Amino acid sequence: MSGVMSYGALATKIRGMKSHLLKEKDFENLAQMENISQAIAYLEQIPSYRIVLEKQDAAKLHRSELERLVVGTLYYDFSKLYRFCDKKQKKLLELYFGKFEISVIKRALRRIFNHGDRTGESRELRGFFQKLSNIHMEELSQAGTISELLEALRDTRYKKVLLRLDYGREITLFDYEMTLDLYYFSELWKQKDKILRGAELEMLTRTFGSQIDLLNLTWISRAKRYYQLPTTSVFALVIPVTYHLRDEEIQAMATASDEKELEEILARTYYGRHFEEVAVGELEKLNRQLLNRIYGEERRKNPYSLAVVTSYLHDKEEEIDKLTTVLEGVRYGLEPRETLAYIRG
Repeated sequence: MSGVMSYGALATKIRGMKSHLLKEKDFENLAQMENISQAIAYLEQIPSYRIVLEKQDAAKLHRSELERLVVGTLYYDFSKLYRFCDKKQKKLLELYFGKFEISVIKRALRRIFNHGDRTGESRELRGFFQKLSNIHMEELSQAGTISELLEALRDTRYKKVLLRLDYGREITLFDYEMTLDLYYFSELWKQKDKILRGAELEMLTRTFGSQIDLLNLTWISRAKRYYQLPTTSVFALVIPVTYHLRDEEIQAMATASDEKELEEILARTYYGRHFEEVAVGELEKLNRQLLNRIYGEERRKNPYSLAVVTSYLHDKEEEIDKLTTVLEGVRYGLEPRETLAYIRG
């Protein structure tokens, strides 16, 4: 009963928002569009995308700007949910919000390293961020150097995190991004125990623990397969958290001599034992499938709990990933069947 009391209005709000998520038929229709202008015109008929696209000139919309606008719909949805939450619920969403802050910092870093455009987030999205964040968004959007970026982060925890890097050597974009990711997931794991209790803590432990395990497996396998990084560098990529994985399994994978040994170790882990045909090259696919299953199960099992919030945000992120892929397929003239295969894989 307490769950219904606490989450009844929020669950009703989310049901309404969920009805506006893109359906499979929408992705099929979008994949058949002849150009981006047609795809944008289609999206403008959908309420959640109309709000960010209706004032845009589709013919002049640059690829990066379109991507920012699409991602912006997630921020708008987050702000709607945040306004509906009570004090306790807002604490968790504020923790979750760190993921959005890091995404914005990463985009600024990519503009610096790749010398891209400096338009940054739209004025509306900067306004939304400023309500919950201490990032100086206007300064961040104009940052052309790392020093300027750090200055825009001066009132946040992220400046201290990035200053931990060894500035006595050349620091790459990868270094900055991994440092932010490691900090976010470590902090998320630590703070959840301070915010939640009982069934909600158990639910988020399962969700985030599985995600962290699979990210560690994915990052280790990438480092070994594609970059041939030394063992010490591989360990530096690992989030210092384990759920179903054991420390000795992570150590064994990090020191594996070749891909065959990596596969053998993976097969002996919890994920190798519980999921058929788990292969090193399929870890990202497994990550998506497992998280979709966990969020779906938790939502059905606990319809009046934080699960209804976290599962909706997960579904929205999945939608944006799929939509970005479909729009790229349209941009490059791929056959609809080929484009759809990427999002169904």
